[in-house]
Amino acid sequence: MSADAAAPASRRERRVQARSWLTPLARWASLRNVLNAVVPVLLIGMAIAPLHAVYLDPALYAAVVGGLVLGGGIAVAGAAYRLGAVTMISVTVIVFFLFGALAAPSTAVLGVIPTPTTWQLMGVGMVTVWKHVLTVAPPLGAGGVVLLLPYLFTFVAAVVAVTISLRTRRLYSLSLALPAVVLMASILFGTYLSVLAGVLGVLAVVVAVTWVAWRADRLELNRVLAVTIVLAVAALGGTGASVFAAPTSQRVVLRDYVEPPPDPQDLPSPLAGFRNYADELADVDLFTVSGLPQDETLLRLAALDSYDGLVWSVTGENVPGSGVFRRIGERVEVEVPDDAYAVDVHVSGYDDVWVLNAGGTVDVNFSGADAADLSDTFYYNQATDTGLTTARLSEGDGFELVADPAAQVVPENVTELAVANITLPEPRDVPDAIGSLAGRYSADANSPYAKIEAIAESLSSYGFFSHGLEGEVPSRPGHGSARLQEMLDAEQIVGDEEQYAAAMALMVRALGYPARVVLGFDVTSGGTVTLTGEDVIAWVEVPFEGVGWVPFFPTPPEDQIPQAEDPDPADRPQPQVLQPPPPPEEPAEVPPQDRDDAEVDNKTIDKLPYYNRWVLIAGIGSGSLLVLLSPLLLILAIKGLRRRRRRTRGDTVDRITGGWDEVIDSLRDLGVATPSGTTRSELATQVDAQVDGADVLTLAREADRAVFAPEQPAEEHVTTYWAAIRRAASRVAAGMPWRRRMRARISTRSLRRRKR
Repeated sequence: MSADAAAPASRRERRVQARSWLTPLARWASLRNVLNAVVPVLLIGMAIAPLHAVYLDPALYAAVVGGLVLGGGIAVAGAAYRLGAVTMISVTVIVFFLFGALAAPSTAVLGVIPTPTTWQLMGVGMVTVWKHVLTVAPPLGAGGVVLLLPYLFTFVAAVVAVTISLRTRRLYSLSLALPAVVLMASILFGTYLSVLAGVLGVLAVVVAVTWVAWRADRLELNRVLAVTIVLAVAALGGTGASVFAAPTSQRVVLRDYVEPPPDPQDLPSPLAGFRNYADELADVDLFTVSGLPQDETLLRLAALDSYDGLVWSVTGENVPGSGVFRRIGERVEVEVPDDAYAVDVHVSGYDDVWVLNAGGTVDVNFSGADAADLSDTFYYNQATDTGLTTARLSEGDGFELVADPAAQVVPENVTELAVANITLPEPRDVPDAIGSLAGRYSADANSPYAKIEAIAESLSSYGFFSHGLEGEVPSRPGHGSARLQEMLDAEQIVGDEEQYAAAMALMVRALGYPARVVLGFDVTSGGTVTLTGEDVIAWVEVPFEGVGWVPFFPTPPEDQIPQAEDPDPADRPQPQVLQPPPPPEEPAEVPPQDRDDAEVDNKTIDKLPYYNRWVLIAGIGSGSLLVLLSPLLLILAIKGLRRRRRRTRGDTVDRITGGWDEVIDSLRDLGVATPSGTTRSELATQVDAQVDGADVLTLAREADRAVFAPEQPAEEHVTTYWAAIRRAASRVAAGMPWRRRMRARISTRSLRRRKR
């Protein structure tokens, strides 16, 4: 037999073999069987509708349709080829993971080809996906593996429901239990918002009743119409009743009973409050710590790894560098090192959510009246050694820290080590000066450690220190893009730990290395110490291979202050010059001996004209009144000069912040409580609650926007802001008695206010 004759024979054999494979499926594909497979799939698709409000993403429909088609297809193949239970389970598992891109499209190649990361996330997500769905605020989108939930529901339900429908003769109605279960699960995992509940409910019941009657050979048109009319009336009646008599309670959803972990980005940046520690809390006892084992210890409040152009903040994202905040069980670490030590912390003047720790925390045990609440709301991030409690620490609270001393050992011989490859959130709106200065400072260094150390040493050597408090060189608080650009562009770099740590971390990131800012305390003595606001510092940490995060300190010493541009002339001694002798004195003039020869220049008041006497009396009275009123006039003059200086001096940011200071001073003079140590928005909220119609919250937000924006506000914005200030002052004063308004004009409360 020739090769040409063998080729057609081979093709015929393949066609015959293909027909033999498709023959069972062709025999199965009757109208009755197709409808018995399609109806359960259609009902499951309707049941998944409540999840629409949870995701609000087109990828949800791809996951749902894919799960229904794949699950239904496996059930059809099992019924057509009469596959056994073991084979069905095996095929189901393989197909489920083979099309895993439907559950995690962001990890798949081109969104359709699964990767090992896709399968890894699916395996972990089979246990944890419910937590992601319930603890993340909708809409969830399609990131990560959140679509695994609808994909799993539809896939498994379709396999089971279609299999029951096709392989049973009398129990086929049990296949309707799967859409009911999916509907209940979708509602529990959903939100309060319903998605076409009336329409889909009526349609699903009509389809189910019609299908069951048809399979039982009892389908009659009049019965179908009767059921449809009854359901339509019930739906209309229910809709009307819900309009005129809304239900008093909302539907039950699981997310109401699952407490999500705190999102650190919802909390104020702890670094943004650094100036408050240096000013208002400088002399306030914050913590008393006892049991410190060594003289030099770095105690931590928070590690900040994300920069958005306004502040460094704590991220808590589930990436290797940021980690996540988790509730702890019996302890943070399973194993307690043999050389672990315990530190007792007593809280005095501290009031915040961040929990002091020594790094490498093994266990935390709270004490005091609020111990139960603090323990129930305590979360710890092992990747950043940061703890927080949403119940807030306050005076009288206490806790015991059990720490690993190895975490306090500063590694040696790291100069030749490589920087660890750790993923951190990408910084945004970085000032232009950061990259250029980072390259200049590290140009002569030949290793990663040397480059990073060169940046820290350059900032510490070339910069000057100032908190910007009263009597110090001006230095604005904050570390936003505009503030750092202003500091680095100035002839003299002036700031404190807030600005230097923020700038160095961005410079290290500009070189391509991971870095984060840490806020805490540098304790120089062991045993028992009392920490005040003056002890708070900030530093930078960079990870190195094999040793972990290494601290760097870029802030200049506190005695390294900028010199004045024009020092006091008294400091410049002049050379001595021989002075000429004084001229001879004129002879003294002898008064005339005769009294009548003396000139008379003055007249008595009685000899003055009548009108001159009244002018003199008025002048004396006016002068006396001016002397009496001089303190009040001086107060008015000082306030007027201060207002004019704030409105006209400095750049547009200074003039807007000066306007906000003018608002606060006016409120203080009127007797409105303006507590220190709060943000502008918090203070404005308190003022608006005290004074009806004040509406200073808008002014606070405008001031924050001007300070933290990457660009300087325009001149027109300054003019508009000051006009809004005058209108707000008029509204506040209008609601107060006139005596109070008059006293406010001469009040010295605002003049005694410390610099904020």
